[in-house]
Amino acid sequence: MKILIPQYFQPFTAWQSEVDVTGGTVEEALDDLFRQHPNLRPHFYTHWGILSANVLIYLNQDEVFTLQGMATEIKPGDTLRVVPTVSGG
Repeated sequence: MKILIPQYFQPFTAWQSEVDVTGGTVEEALDDLFRQHPNLRPHFYTHWGILSANVLIYLNQDEVFTLQGMATEIKPGDTLRVVPTVSGG
């Protein structure tokens, strides 16, 4: 399966816009992404080890936390998409 990487995070994936990963759940797919690109992990997780509020993960068209969160199952042909949120005043 593929994870689509927005330009904001591409410096940490050697400028790849898509990364092939394996895993049966969103969490497993992200773990594989971070195994391949370890410098990306700190941009997704807080220092407490929880997913940052500044990163949204979509499975196909649905935000994963409207599904089963990180335990959401992935099927063949599914696509994960990472979306950085905008914050500030």
